Amino acid sequence: MARTIRRSAIAATMLGAALVLAGCSVANPITTQMAYAPSDGIRVEVADGVVVENLMVLTESKGGEGHVVGAVVNRSKENALVTLILGEGGGGVPVRVPAGGTADLLADGVTVASVGVAPGAVLPSTVGAEGAGQVSVDVPVLDGTIPPYDEVLGQA
Repeated sequence: MARTIRRSAIAATMLGAALVLAGCSVANPITTQMAYAPSDGIRVEVADGVVVENLMVLTESKGGEGHVVGAVVNRSKENALVTLILGEGGGGVPVRVPAGGTADLLADGVTVASVGVAPGAVLPSTVGAEGAGQVSVDVPVLDGTIPPYDEVLGQA
């Protein structure tokens, strides 16, 4: 009889502990389900279903040409027109992305004629989508010292 009571007490304690621990996930969001930039670039949500992923600029020096790395991902059912204004006073670079498609900025040859900051700094920029407004962002500027960026700048 004492053995049955002891087992019941242990089972009740374990059930209580399980309920308490399960309650933690109710009050705290699951971090791994949150969108984030897992690489060196930044992530910018510009419209419903339209996101710029891993946006960064690679250059050898301040004032040098910059190669834009990243992708515009369109998960919506409509074609999207995203405009990148990289640097203050820079001209806008239009990027068209079909519904459900992706545009690779590096493969498409998107460049900045003269990067206004040195590698290691951030480039004040604006990213916008047609009909959705604009977002001001600080785009990281890197050099070719980190693989595979050395291949992009021809320093490999």
